Amino acid sequence: MRRIALATVVVAGFVVVGAAAAIVPSDPNASHPAYAALNMPAAWDVTTGSPDVIIGIVDSGVDATHPDLAGAVLPGFDFVENKPAATPSDGHGTGVAGAAAARANNGIGGAGTCFRCSILPLRVIGADGIAFNTTTARAIDYAVDHGAAVVNASIYGPNVSEALRRSIQRARAAGVLVVAAAGNEANDTPQYPAAFPETISVGASTYAGARASFSSFGPWVGFAAPECAPISVLGGSSGVGCMTSVSSPLVAGIIGLMRTQAPFASADQIVAALTRTALARPVPGTRTGVVDAAAALHAIGSPEPRLQPVLFGDAVVGSELEALTGIWAGAKLDTTYRWERCRAGDCAAIAGATHARYMPSSADQGSRLRAIVSAAGVGTAASPQTPAVASAPKVLARPSITGRPRIGGRLVANRGRWRGSSLRFVVNWQRCRGGCVQIATGPTYRPTARDRGARLRVEVVAHNALGAVTALSKRTGVVR
Repeated sequence: MRRIALATVVVAGFVVVGAAAAIVPSDPNASHPAYAALNMPAAWDVTTGSPDVIIGIVDSGVDATHPDLAGAVLPGFDFVENKPAATPSDGHGTGVAGAAAARANNGIGGAGTCFRCSILPLRVIGADGIAFNTTTARAIDYAVDHGAAVVNASIYGPNVSEALRRSIQRARAAGVLVVAAAGNEANDTPQYPAAFPETISVGASTYAGARASFSSFGPWVGFAAPECAPISVLGGSSGVGCMTSVSSPLVAGIIGLMRTQAPFASADQIVAALTRTALARPVPGTRTGVVDAAAALHAIGSPEPRLQPVLFGDAVVGSELEALTGIWAGAKLDTTYRWERCRAGDCAAIAGATHARYMPSSADQGSRLRAIVSAAGVGTAASPQTPAVASAPKVLARPSITGRPRIGGRLVANRGRWRGSSLRFVVNWQRCRGGCVQIATGPTYRPTARDRGARLRVEVVAHNALGAVTALSKRTGVVR
C-alpha cells in the first residue's frame, strides 16, 4: 500500500486587542463598529437567527461552558483524537464561535452576527496548530450530515486537496455553504479552502471599507468583512479579535440569518443575494466587497422549495452514490427517493433502492443511474443520469493452459473468466524452476530446449481505468 503525503493547513490566527467592560444590563461591546459596517442592527430587526440553524465551527474546539455561548453549543466531535468533542486545544475556535453566535443582551462582551443560532464544534486543529486537509474534509462531511446550515473554516494553507474540495462540493450540493478565511498573508497567493470556487471566501476590510493591510487578496477572494470584532475568549472572558479568522465567522453568522429567513433557498440563491448587495460596497482585492447583512436578507426573501437533485460519487460497482436535493436538511422536507436503471433511454425502478444512498452492483454495469426525488407539497424531480456504470476488473475463474508441455508443441493460454468494464488483457508466459521468470507474451507459446525440465504457467493481467488485477494459472507438467 502506498502512503499518500497529506497537505496541511494552518490557523488563520487572530490577536486579542481589547477586554470586556464591567458587566452591565446590555452587552458592553454592542456598539463596536464592526456591527455598523455589516449593517447588523437593521438585519437584527428582521431576524436574530434560530437555535434550529446550526453553524459548524471547524477549528480547535469550542468552550461550551463559556458564559457568552451558554446554551449555544451542541455536542460535536474531535477529529484529531477521534472522540466526542471535549476541551478545546486552544482559544481560537472559541473566539471564532463567539464572532458568529455569542449570545446577546446578557451583559457580556458583544453579540455574534447570528446570536440565536447554534454552534456545532468540530475540532480539526491539533496541539501543534496544524489541521490536515483530509481531517478538515471529514469534519465538513460530518457537519452536513448533522444538520449544519453553514460551516466556518478559519484555517488556511497553500496546498490543494481534492478530498477537501469534494467535501465542500458535497456540502454545496446539500444546500450547505462553507465559509473560509482568506488568510493573513498580505499577498495574492491562493489559500485553501478559501480559494476553491465552491467556497465563500472572506478577506478582511477596515471599517471604512478599504482592504485591511494584512489580508490576503486576489480574484479568488469573494467577500470582505471587518478586520476586528468582539469575540469570546477562552476562560470565560471576552474581548475583540482581529484577522480573517474573525472576518470569516461574521459572514457565516450572516448566512445563518439568511438561512433562518429562507430555509428552502438554494446555496446559489444565497450566494447571489450576498453578491448583489456586496457589489454596492466594493473592496479592492475582492470580487465584490463588504457584506451588507440587512440588504442580503432583503435580497434573499423567502423562496419556495425547489428540488434540484444531483448525484454525488462515482458510478462504479461497489462505490456508493448519494442523492443530494440541494435543500438544507434543517428545512426538514419529507423527502422520498427512488433509484432507476436506464438503458437506451428507458429507465426502470431498481427494486428496494428507496434511500438517499445506493451502491451499484454488477447488475448495473453498463447502465446509467438516476435518482427520482419527491417531497410532500413540493413535487418530484429527477437527477441527471450518471455515466455508464463501470466495474473494476475481477477474476471469476483463473486462467488455464491447454496443450502438452513438449518442446516444439503448441500451448494455448485461456484467460479465464473476468468481470469488469472495457477490460484489456496482457498474457505473460513464465518458466518455473523454483522461482518463475517471464519468457514470452501472447496467447500461445511453443516450448524450446531452454524449457526442458521446467514447468510453465501464464500470468493474465486484466486492466481498465479503475485498476489492474493479476491472475495466475496452475503450472504445467514438466516440459519434455
